[in-house]
Parts: sequence; structure tokens; C-alpha cells
Amino acid sequence: MKKQIAAVLSAVMVVSLLAGCGGGKTAAPETTKAAETTAAAESAKGEESAKAAETAAEAQKTDPGDIESWILEDDTNMSGTVRFWMPFKGDAGMDDMIAEFNKVYPNIKVELTSYSNNSDGNLSVNTAIMSGEIDVLGSFGLNNTYKRWSNNLFLDLTDKAAEEGISLIDNWSTDVYKYNDRIYTFPCGGLSYYVCINMTAWEEAGLGEIPKEWTWDEYLEASRKMTKKDGETVLVYGGTDYHSVDYFTYPKQQVYGTDRYYDDETGLASFDSDLIVNSLKREINAENVEKIWYPKTVYRSDSIQTQQTYMSGQAASAVNPNMIRFIRDKENYPVDYKTAFAPFPIEEKGQTNYMSGVSVFSHAGITQGCKDEAAAWAFLKWYSTYGSKYLVIAGHQSTWRGTAADDLISLIFGSEAEAAELIDVESFKRVVGVPTNPTFVETQMAAYADVTNAINEYAMYAFNGEMTPEEAMKEAAEIANEAIKKDQ
Repeated sequence: MKKQIAAVLSAVMVVSLLAGCGGGKTAAPETTKAAETTAAAESAKGEESAKAAETAAEAQKTDPGDIESWILEDDTNMSGTVRFWMPFKGDAGMDDMIAEFNKVYPNIKVELTSYSNNSDGNLSVNTAIMSGEIDVLGSFGLNNTYKRWSNNLFLDLTDKAAEEGISLIDNWSTDVYKYNDRIYTFPCGGLSYYVCINMTAWEEAGLGEIPKEWTWDEYLEASRKMTKKDGETVLVYGGTDYHSVDYFTYPKQQVYGTDRYYDDETGLASFDSDLIVNSLKREINAENVEKIWYPKTVYRSDSIQTQQTYMSGQAASAVNPNMIRFIRDKENYPVDYKTAFAPFPIEEKGQTNYMSGVSVFSHAGITQGCKDEAAAWAFLKWYSTYGSKYLVIAGHQSTWRGTAADDLISLIFGSEAEAAELIDVESFKRVVGVPTNPTFVETQMAAYADVTNAINEYAMYAFNGEMTPEEAMKEAAEIANEAIKKDQ
């Protein structure tokens, strides 16, 4: 889909980070809200979202052909320095990635700076770009990345990509992540969503083979059978959703392959849709009524996370995007069971599961403050392809279609034999980090912070029993819609 993302996304405000800052090759332009939002309001419709998902799905079904000949420069002995900023630290795969890069480019020095992927951290990144301190940036989240596109903090890579025959679709399955139909970053990092299963608990419950496809009803039934109680006291919960409040909205991405927060037809909030309301009701019933899932209320009140409940044995299975990061950490998370992996559940049999692939979460590009563009381009191309597999050490995934499951196994566990001590290798290869499986795309960002706050606040009212799911989602939608309309 060769569509301007500015015409698909709703407007994102130019933030105060630009005020009074210098540096970079060009001054950041003023973004005209009226011009941008008029286009967004006209085109943030279901047709465009559906086309984006269909394009990605079709790409994943086809042979990408040659996606490697463009990666390396003719002269791999070229010299230079690349200042690479990334949220992950060196021991989270980045040191190993850089060492591997230097086997190919021994004379390019890569200086890693890790930053916090939060509001303050991203503000510091933007300031550093404009001060000329960054050459290549790993930018996390579409919201942050879009702001950098729209404020001219990344170099335009369109001509370079065209000259070298770099296809976004062939390499990363989608070309939706552009700004004004121009390429500023490569969508090379993502998340893989799956259900971790304690194989001992699964086998004790007599549940048979690990599912290659299953519905939420089937997952709930498995959770019932793995739950252990002593009277009214739960000893082991059969399952758990991820600890983030809004995970009950993810079935919309599974079914449609599009944004979970926004209605595909109107661009308004999707929170009061039957799909999301029923998903919330399903989770509340599993947690508060049947008590077969670890409660979201406890996650929030005790500030704990899913890896703690699953790795400690409090939950026999878990919906999760990054558990492999903790499974491999035998020092801090010693266990006496193996983990198997099942796909993210679907609503109905036969549906395309747009949660089964690797969804784009991080983007990489050359900044406007780059000092050595040739070295930065060589590094960016290598990192966005061969190097992106190292994201798996931190629990993230590569979206590059040339990434092989065997490579992931060796990076995470050392070898397949070592992996087999901790996981079911076959289900891992089939489920985790498979960039050729269908995945969703995000195209709408209108009033994103306000929309996120609304769903998180009112969902907790429902989880706590202060409102019914219908009441909570109706209220959340109304608040979100007011913010979205103001932003259009």
C-alpha cells in the first residue's frame, strides 16, 4: 500500500521538544495542524486500514525473492564512527550485535548509548538529535516515531532505498510506515504474541498436544483444567492475561489486522464495540468469577508483572510478548518445568490470526544530526536485517523476513540442545518470532495519549467491579471520542 501515512494517521501535535533547540542539518518545520488533520479525517477509514492489513498478509504468503544483495556495501573495509542510540543495553543483545557487525565492517566503530523508552527518555533523545549527538536511532513505538518523522528528525531515505532496490514489503512485509509517502525509517523490530504453557501442568491436566490453533473458549477450558484450588483458595491459576490493562483490546487486532483502539469505519474509539466489550467480560469472568486466571486487579495493586506469576508457578500459562527473555535467565528465574508455546487465541475457528506474526514496534533510521552518513547507512542496513535478530535476547523480535528460527534459538539459548532443557523447541519455532505469519498494522494515532488514558482508567473500574463492562467501555469511548474530535 503506497499510501501516505499522514493521510491515514490522525494528527499528532508538535511537542515543545523543538522549542529553542538547535543542531541537525535542517531546522524542524512547523506542522500545520489544519492541513494534516483534514487529510486524516477524510481518510482514516476502514478501507485504508483493511488495505494495509491485506498488503501485509499477501506479502507474508509470497516468496520475497532476493532480500540480501543490497545489504552490504561494496567496500566492507570502509571506516567511520556510528553513534547508535537504542533503549536496550549492551547486555541485552546490543553488544553481541555490534561485535557481529564488526566482523563484517571491522573499521566502523559503533558507540552504543542506551536510553529509557519513556516520556523523559524520548524527550532527551529528541534534544540529542537536534544537538547533533546521534547518527542512527532505534525508535520505539509508532507514536514516538511518527513525531520524529513529522518534525524532520530523521533523514529521508527514499532515494537511497530506490537506488539500491530496497523494498519495504519484500523485506518487512509492509510499506505502511511512511510519512508523506517518503521513507524515513525501516520497520525492523517488533513483538510476537503467544501463550506460554507450563508443560508439567499441561500434561498433568491431560490436555494432549500443544495447540497449533485454538480459540479463547479452548484456552479458557485448558485454564480451568490446569487451575488448582484448595476450597476457595487458588493455589495455581490455570492462565493469565498479560499484566497491561488494555490487553483485552488485542482481539480486535487478531480479527481485523488493524488498530485496536480505533474503529475502522469512523476513526473514533472502538471501545464500545461488541468485540471489545465481550473480550473484557470474558477476562473479568475468568479472573473474578471462575478464578482461573490471575487477577488484573492484583497485577495493578501489587505492581507485579506476568513473568513473575508465570515463572514462579503461580500461573500455569500466560499470554505474553516477551517471556523468552525471562525463561533464558536461569539465575533469576530457576524453574523445574519446560515451557511450550501456543498461538495467540482466536475468536472463531478458521479466522486469520493477525496476532500470529511479528507486529512492528520499533523503527530504525539515520538522524538529521548524523556526522558520518556513509557509515551510518552501512550500519542501518545491516542492523535492520541481519542485526535485528539480536532483539530476541531482550524479548523483542526481528520483522525482517530473512530471519531464521534456528538463529533465534542459538542466540537465546546457545544451542538447540540447551534450549530443549527449558522449552519445547518445536512449538517455539512454530509460534515465536515468525515474521512470515500474518500480523496487524497500526495506522491511526489521533489523540493517542488521551485515548490510552481513557481505556486504562475505565477498564480498571470494570475489573474492580465499580462499573459493568458495558458502562465502562461506553464511558471510555465517549471520553476518547471527544479527544479524537478535538484532534481532527
